[in-house]
Amino acid sequence: MIAKHHLIVVGFDEIVANKYLPCIKGAVQSGHIDSYSIIDLECQRSAIEQRVQAVDLKPRGIVYLPDSDARVRETPQEIIAAAVRRLRTPGIPTKVYIATEVRAHEAYLRFCVENHINSLVEKPVLAPMVDGRFKPSYITKTMQELIGVSVDSPAEHSVMTLSRYHPIYNQRVIASLRERMERWEAPLTSFHLRAAGGVWNLQREFESRDDHPYKYGYGMMMHGAYHYVDLATQILSLNSALFPELQFKLELSGFGAFPIDQHQRMSRPITRRFQDCDPLWADDADDGFRFGETDVTSTFRLVDIASGRTVSLGTLSFEQTTPSIRNWDELPPELYNVNGRTSSVDMEAQISTLFSTHVHCYDIPRGASADGIDAFARVTTRANATLLRDEQYVSEESFDGLFHSDSNRQLMEHWLNGAEERSSLASHLLPMKVTEALASAVLTPGRLIEVPF
Repeated sequence: MIAKHHLIVVGFDEIVANKYLPCIKGAVQSGHIDSYSIIDLECQRSAIEQRVQAVDLKPRGIVYLPDSDARVRETPQEIIAAAVRRLRTPGIPTKVYIATEVRAHEAYLRFCVENHINSLVEKPVLAPMVDGRFKPSYITKTMQELIGVSVDSPAEHSVMTLSRYHPIYNQRVIASLRERMERWEAPLTSFHLRAAGGVWNLQREFESRDDHPYKYGYGMMMHGAYHYVDLATQILSLNSALFPELQFKLELSGFGAFPIDQHQRMSRPITRRFQDCDPLWADDADDGFRFGETDVTSTFRLVDIASGRTVSLGTLSFEQTTPSIRNWDELPPELYNVNGRTSSVDMEAQISTLFSTHVHCYDIPRGASADGIDAFARVTTRANATLLRDEQYVSEESFDGLFHSDSNRQLMEHWLNGAEERSSLASHLLPMKVTEALASAVLTPGRLIEVPF
């Protein structure tokens, strides 16, 4: 028997309308949900009305929450409760998809956890705010608190991210590494990941943007980087599965670049075309950390705590100041890809002296629209084929026409159908601990930070 729910979407942006509404429509047709409703902000009313007008599956209801000059404050629980009461279908349980800006996630997730309402929250899970500023040191304890409350509840909570249903990262790379490590009883000894975002904000946009904002003190780590922190954590965790009797810790240090650095990192002739060639902030301004980071590099080692021996070494880099396709001055409202983002992910995992796998997955623009992008992936393996008769010295596979959003849609479909088991809230505790470490590292350049792993 199908368990029917009513779906409430918090934050009806372009991604929900374009990427996930077909999934919602499918869940309605299959009887898993009766319909959907929307919670959004009063300041978004015009945009939401236009978006709703353009889609074929209309919401059953919409509640607009009042704006405030201090919108960085947490949305009060009584306001969320009143909105949910207005939108829920009598006699049918509710499930909530939290797709609003990350600084508002915690309030809605807390409401769902404490009121036993099934939820799906967008990555990264939450960005704790204190006095209107991002506080990365609150991430782990807030996650532990919410997971602890959810343990005894019948409600289930999942996290939307790229790297749990991905056909390359999950189904080929991680599964292949796990199988070989178990068969050879060999650990993962190094891992390097570089995610280039190609996101280009002009200096003035760091001051003004409320979607993907930097002005509240968080940046790349709380935007696209989480997909790949989650992926890296899953791969490094293969060692814990191979050596369940050992306890590990992750030691890392990092550096970041910030909007205040951008002027010196850009081409003057090019930025002149965008009226962005002069520094927006004084060189001696003492507010280097006022904005969130644009680029992060870090190095790490995974250590056996008892022996002090190093098991894995590697690097993690998440950079936005990389090739973009932006050639426009003002942000075009009709586009999702307003920054001209073109991503390129390069990673390599080594199993000791036996095997390595290298993946390069990058976006390829198609056609005139900046939103017309799909991806190409090449997976190259190398092996000690003199010892391992089932392996080849070198193998190469390529995959054209990939769409990263397919893995997100799979997660959404599983969650809507009540079958999501790969991306629980509890399974994101460790990736969020690593996120806290990296977000803290950029604020204390070069300082060693430890994470129980």
